[in-house]
Amino acid sequence: MSHPQETSFLAVLADAGFPAPSVAAIRDQFHPLPNALAALLAAPKGTLDGAKLSELFDSATSDELKHSLAAVIHQTRPRGLDEWLLAAARDRRSEAARNLLAAAVAKMLPPERAVPVLLEVFHDAPLAAVHPLGKVGDERVREILTSALPTATGPLRRELRQAIARIGQRLAKASKRTRCVRS
Repeated sequence: MSHPQETSFLAVLADAGFPAPSVAAIRDQFHPLPNALAALLAAPKGTLDGAKLSELFDSATSDELKHSLAAVIHQTRPRGLDEWLLAAARDRRSEAARNLLAAAVAKMLPPERAVPVLLEVFHDAPLAAVHPLGKVGDERVREILTSALPTATGPLRRELRQAIARIGQRLAKASKRTRCVRS
């Protein structure tokens, strides 16, 4: 990997919450790093075929590697992952990667496909799904999140408030646009 590509890759990882000093450090930590991963990471954004990434994710034995692969999926939006992504986000064995998989569901799939899965994840692991639900949820989702607020504590309470506000803002903008079009 050339120096600018390495710098770019490390920046993407750092933005996703996984700072690493170098690719060599990652290689040392996850040795042997699958060779296919380096090739996947070198591909231009939006052109990746998700089959290899999903295969790597499914075969990974390290939670840290799964988390890193989920970050790559979330950042690069690979093609052909819709069904796999829905299943992986639902899968409780995805554990540490689940929040990134849920975020990828919200980012990569239309709301009508994303919301039902994100609600399943919310009931199972609320903190993993609340932020993505805030990005794609509708009035019904806002009501569900609002009903969870009285019993929520700590970070979940804060995330619920933010998600509810985000949905409200998005719905208000949509309503305003609809009124402007009718005028």
